[in-house]
Amino acid sequence: MAKRKNPAAVALGKRGAKARMTKLTPAKRSEVARTAAVARWKDKPAAASAKVRKAKARKKAKGE
Repeated sequence: MAKRKNPAAVALGKRGAKARMTKLTPAKRSEVARTAAVARWKDKPAAASAKVRKAKARKKAKGE
């Protein structure tokens, strides 16, 4: 039987995540999202990883 989450705790967590995102700069939010994408695609096919590497190379070339 699946364990249910406390609805009050879930709501509080969502509020915290929204508050954190509003405090981050757009560049930092992008970095967080990119890091999450890399973690999600870590064990996926090489084609997906190549896209992430190309995106990182473009960012580095721009000097961000």
